[in-house]
Amino acid sequence: MQMLKWLMAPVLLTLAWVFFKIGLVFFGGGFVLIPVMHRELVTNLHWLTDRQFVDGAAISQLTPGPIAVFATFAGYQVAGVAGALVGTAAVFLPGSLLMIFLSKSYAYIKDNHTARQVMNTLIPVIVGLLVAAALQIGRTSLTDWEGYIVMLVALVALIKYKVNPALLIIATALLGLIRGS
Repeated sequence: MQMLKWLMAPVLLTLAWVFFKIGLVFFGGGFVLIPVMHRELVTNLHWLTDRQFVDGAAISQLTPGPIAVFATFAGYQVAGVAGALVGTAAVFLPGSLLMIFLSKSYAYIKDNHTARQVMNTLIPVIVGLLVAAALQIGRTSLTDWEGYIVMLVALVALIKYKVNPALLIIATALLGLIRGS
């Protein structure tokens, strides 16, 4: 049993480092981090397959705190319960430390022109990361013409008709149940 703990230590340290790095850029919402997480977990470390990654991303979007849920999912896939705990804690650590720092210096930062310029410059980068996330998930998930039709209907429903995303998720889940039976 002691040997197993020593063998798991490098994996848990790597897991902590990966999710700490992800936590460092954890702003702009969960979708922004999808390309970063895919590169680390699928491409670089080969801890998850493309299918596992897409499944984990989809499941995590159904819950509050999708990045934390995904960190828990990926950590569990890699190293069981210990991996889930390490992944979750590591993804929260940078944001927690940043919030402690920012809350102490908020009065200065809120009126600082340079700080506002930095934040305004980040917006196009976040848009680019969202597009990259959509392309990454689409490449793995859209395998037939029906998938493209569902994607286009969802896109129109979201943009033109402002349909609640939760309703789209429920509707497509029901569609999947109907198709499966």
